[in-house]
Amino acid sequence: MGRLLINILYTLFIFSLATVVQGQENYPIPKETPTRLFYIQHSNNHNTYVYDANIKNQLIDKEEPVNEYRIVYTEGGVIKPLTVIQKRKAYGFTSTYLSPTLFKLNLAANVKAPFYLTLDDHLKPKVYITINNRKMFLDRIFIQLKNSVSIIHPEADYILFEGKDFFSEKKVTEKYFLDH
Repeated sequence: MGRLLINILYTLFIFSLATVVQGQENYPIPKETPTRLFYIQHSNNHNTYVYDANIKNQLIDKEEPVNEYRIVYTEGGVIKPLTVIQKRKAYGFTSTYLSPTLFKLNLAANVKAPFYLTLDDHLKPKVYITINNRKMFLDRIFIQLKNSVSIIHPEADYILFEGKDFFSEKKVTEKYFLDH
């Protein structure tokens, strides 16, 4: 899985050209929506990739289950759609309908590590994933890049997956270190 995540990172960060910012302090938190699934941030800049569920008649939209967009904080927080390249090569999702309340999602940068979109008992949409053998509902992904001058071949130190444990719903963070 280490090599797979390296490939994901390469694809994701090739599209994120900016000054390196250290740590996670002062990162903006996108305004919550009733259908928010999770968001992705990284140490290159504060721009954020956001994923909301598309809900119609209290069910996940079968044709387009996820609304993907970016908040470009480097341009004053303007909301923009993903570019065609971002959608096809990095941040976009493909979906597979499994049932009215369950979809398998694959991030364009990595079709081998699935996410699952579902509705909880209160019809709130949630995404879960398994990281380090822990199944968790996802709130945020943060990717810490190494200090590097290379924009074409960025390297990550680790990826943080933040959310709630699938079974206990307690807040959890899983840190995934990459093999280099």
